[in-house]
Amino acid sequence: MDMRRGTPSAKLFGQLLSLVRSVGVGDSMRQVGENIGAPAATVSQVEKGQRALKEPKLAPWAAALGVSEADLHELWVLCQGLVPVGRDRLAFYSDRPDALGSAPLDADIIETLGDWPDLEATFRLAVRIAGVLKRLLPNASVQVEPDEFDSPYMMPDVDEAGAWVTFPNTQKKLEAAFAAFVPLPIIWVYWANFTSRDGVRMPRLQKPTPIVRRRGKSVNTVELEDLIRDLSGPERERVRGYVEAVMEQRASLEG
Repeated sequence: MDMRRGTPSAKLFGQLLSLVRSVGVGDSMRQVGENIGAPAATVSQVEKGQRALKEPKLAPWAAALGVSEADLHELWVLCQGLVPVGRDRLAFYSDRPDALGSAPLDADIIETLGDWPDLEATFRLAVRIAGVLKRLLPNASVQVEPDEFDSPYMMPDVDEAGAWVTFPNTQKKLEAAFAAFVPLPIIWVYWANFTSRDGVRMPRLQKPTPIVRRRGKSVNTVELEDLIRDLSGPERERVRGYVEAVMEQRASLEG
């Protein structure tokens, strides 16, 4: 199980992680970066989904954000569309929708599912994610609501007689946009006595596939520098110790 950068899962987790940072502890990216031993740019890339947070990195992130590592790990798993189906077993949510439970849903969600019954598993996954987010943000309110259609085009003008003036090309684009619209869940986070809010739109998640890593014959200097730059301070120290051991072994063989 390994999240991949640039995927809907990485973007979803990154956006929720950004809310935990900004609404929860209120720290800047630089402050979080200092606490995990990484530059602010790395934090920004993770929150944008451009960099996928790996499982071993969850512990330092949880410590930096002042949240439960178990809750952050559960959020990380759910954002990949994975739900527990037994002891140490996970399944993709659309393969086992029964694992998401059958608790009553809000009225607006039920109304939406009347026209979009195939979205029930997605909404139940969003509700499960919202439940974890509530534990990560105890001073905020978290709700799941269906998305609403927002036209990407300007609404028609009204002429002097009060009639709508619609250009045929714009009308076609508007109809096409409405036909393509899917009312996916939005996870809303309210804080400061409901005076502020921010939302994350639930994407269509992709079923995780195993990552096959092939060992290359060699790594050039630039690639090695990029790899080392991504490491935390303690990890760099371990790499340094390994390199020193290799150099000592080489010196002893040459001597």
